[in-house]
Amino acid sequence: MNETLQSSDAPSDAPTEAPTERRRGRKRLIIAGGALIGVGALATVAAFTDFGLLNLGGDGGFGGPDNVYNIQVSAGQEDTVGDVASWIEANPDAVDVVPIAGADSLIPGGAPVDVSIPVLNASPTFGSTLEVSIEDTTPVDADGAQETRNNAYAALVRVSIAQVADASTTPASWVIEDATISAANTALDALAAEAGVVTVVRVELIEGATQEETNAANGGMVNLQARFDGTSVN
Repeated sequence: MNETLQSSDAPSDAPTEAPTERRRGRKRLIIAGGALIGVGALATVAAFTDFGLLNLGGDGGFGGPDNVYNIQVSAGQEDTVGDVASWIEANPDAVDVVPIAGADSLIPGGAPVDVSIPVLNASPTFGSTLEVSIEDTTPVDADGAQETRNNAYAALVRVSIAQVADASTTPASWVIEDATISAANTALDALAAEAGVVTVVRVELIEGATQEETNAANGGMVNLQARFDGTSVN
């Protein structure tokens, strides 16, 4: 009996060793999993990379201060572009053409007055289209009677426009002829870079349809302004 009791009370090693082995096994699995994750991260970081850069437009890029598009005019009434000593910027403010002989003494049916206006495409790179229009810039007169005379005078004004290389002689042909002020607008020949031309504007007074219409313009006046518009072209 005593041996049996002692045998039954003696501790057994089997139950205590199995959990320890299982815990160790789990630790090894966890460590192994962490090692695999680490290997994957190292492989990603170690991949080769490369890139390429390319500047577009050469050393100076696109555009620049030397590629300015610019239309200039002369107020000196020179006959040719080569005669112009000083080109001016007439944008946004207008400038006055030098005094025009005969401009203040036009009579209906009398001799016309020609105004020579050199125009330059000052762009070193771009070509340019060119258009010209004539605008009535006469201020409204507070004197109603004078305003009526001015309007009658403007109604008798006719404008012709030519484009020439030399304005020392009368143009052989006109781009537009005998147009009213509001219709005096036309496209001119395109200008190459740094090229110019002389635009001749002829102004005259016609006789009215009746003597009353002609007389109504007596003492009237009109201010005319030439406007040049261009668009850059390659």
